[in-house]
Amino acid sequence: MINKKALVCLTIILFSGCASPTANVAENYAISSDSSNGLLVGSIEYRGPLSGYRVYYRGLYNDQRGYFEAGVGMMLIPIPPKSDFSDKKGSLQVVELPPGKYEIANWAVQSGYANVGQTQPFSINFIIEPGKATYIGSFVFSATDRMGLTVTGVQVDFTESYESDSKVLRQRYPGLASTDIFMGVEPGYVKKDIGGNSSVYWDMPSVYLPIY
Repeated sequence: MINKKALVCLTIILFSGCASPTANVAENYAISSDSSNGLLVGSIEYRGPLSGYRVYYRGLYNDQRGYFEAGVGMMLIPIPPKSDFSDKKGSLQVVELPPGKYEIANWAVQSGYANVGQTQPFSINFIIEPGKATYIGSFVFSATDRMGLTVTGVQVDFTESYESDSKVLRQRYPGLASTDIFMGVEPGYVKKDIGGNSSVYWDMPSVYLPIY
């Protein structure tokens, strides 16, 4: 039987190798009813040290896949990204996608050389319709273990935060200020601890010592 550590390693390797970060639309973006694509709106919030908090998605009947990220996992220049929110740390996701059914079934955290992942399966489905904007909810990462500024354990909750997210959306994207947002999650919905307890593995670089 595969152990939890192996599951974490396999999950992160498979998804990081096949997926790429998905960029938000431009701030002057506008969607019309005759658009061939649809718009996803959601958010990632994190409560803990700066790290790269990721949520992976894939199309169930198309080849679309990627991930959304708040924060950054490894910084060459120690300038943390600015939060999209004034009262919490995180990022708003506003992404154009082809219409279809999608699934979010994986999350991960990169914190320096530590890689944190889920130990249990979960599935959150949503539908993107052409010419429509759909709100899918918010993923909240709370650090449960750490070594200094390195995150080694998290709990991830899925919640409806439409009021907070839509307020930022209309401030940052004036072209979407009057756009109707369709709810892809029930009002007041909260699902705790998606993916179960976290597990961590370390991806330390190899060190070679010269032999004289």
